[in-house]
Amino acid sequence: MHITEPLPTDRKARLVFGLDWRAYPAKGAKAERRRRADDFGATHYVEYRVGADMTAGFAALERSEIAGARLYSGAARIAMHARVKTLAAALVLLQDGERVHLIHLVRGAVQSDEVLSPEQARDRREEIVADSQRKGLALRTFGSGASIGDVDEAFQPAALLEDRKAGRVVKLRMALPAVVPMTVILIALGFGVSKLFDALQPPPPPPPHEPTYAEKYADAVRRTFAVARPRAGLLAPVLIGTLGATESNRSGFRFYQAECGVVGRCTVTYSREGGTFEGFARDALPAMRPVVFDLDGKHLNTRGPEVPAVAAVLVAQQKSWPSEQILIELLQTPPQRLSGDPFELDSQGYKVTLEHAVPILAAPASAGPKPAHLIREGSWTIEGFRWQAPLLARLPLNMTLDTLKVEFRTTEPIGIHFTAKGKFYVLD
Repeated sequence: MHITEPLPTDRKARLVFGLDWRAYPAKGAKAERRRRADDFGATHYVEYRVGADMTAGFAALERSEIAGARLYSGAARIAMHARVKTLAAALVLLQDGERVHLIHLVRGAVQSDEVLSPEQARDRREEIVADSQRKGLALRTFGSGASIGDVDEAFQPAALLEDRKAGRVVKLRMALPAVVPMTVILIALGFGVSKLFDALQPPPPPPPHEPTYAEKYADAVRRTFAVARPRAGLLAPVLIGTLGATESNRSGFRFYQAECGVVGRCTVTYSREGGTFEGFARDALPAMRPVVFDLDGKHLNTRGPEVPAVAAVLVAQQKSWPSEQILIELLQTPPQRLSGDPFELDSQGYKVTLEHAVPILAAPASAGPKPAHLIREGSWTIEGFRWQAPLLARLPLNMTLDTLKVEFRTTEPIGIHFTAKGKFYVLD
């Protein structure tokens, strides 16, 4: 467990990472909370609601560790953040010196809240990515820090300061003793009545049958495409054109980069080129707010354009999807066909990287009857410059967009550079 230094927005407030988390029904939460706390030997807890369940983190804290401070759970604040709480699965990595705070969430509930070294965090990230793929969960990665590797979206520690009241860690109330003669009698009577009631009940129904592979596969397909997956060829060129037209200089700050998901708004980052934070905040347009200043004193983040809705990749069109080999050939321009490795194609700064597709649900040898054709999923990354964006419009209808990053490069080659990432789906 790690307790941070006092927060800049409140000198008495601190964030705590590394709690033990469990979920239980909101109905009867008080008793379940006490039972979980006893299991962990916890003295403090934090709790928030996800649908019909409560998600709670527990910690055993000494009075000397708190010393009059107000503690807030970093994992709970991340789980309740607007960019994270609606995702099917999210992994947030925040580097703090030689430690990395790793928070893994599934459908808004904290699964892991860990404090690791950079090496441990990389290994743990690989485990979570592999587990998400097995379960058919679309995992979005967030984070900041030099040692965490590539992420889908930047997530600065300053984002945890936006809601000052979220994730408060409070002390558990002491359990009241109940060892009195009358209570013992009532417990014994209740036990006897329960046994009699059980004896009069009919036998339980037989357990449900184990789902077949075909049923599990159909469920995996439904979960994979339950959330609309926008077609990359429709969405990426529009976003690049919109972001490329963003005003490059404003109030002594220069456009640095922009990052977009597939819903909501993009995040635009500016770097300081002689301006002041106060001046930028004063001149910022209403659509750009809130303006969030980075702790490094050199950058700030604003709201960017809204991601438009476009047609999605549809399972109903799978017969029209190109095969994996045809997909590789479609993405190669004539100069790229001279590449020795067809999975890493590079020409005039336009680079395509494809990963081999894997089944969305692995089929064991004893799987039994299977569909005639199984859907496989692979990842792709395309990098290039703004003038090459029309090439993205020719991407086939089996390619989805997950994230798009647009940056202004001031070193050779100079220009508006994009990095698009997503998934492609093919039949075996």
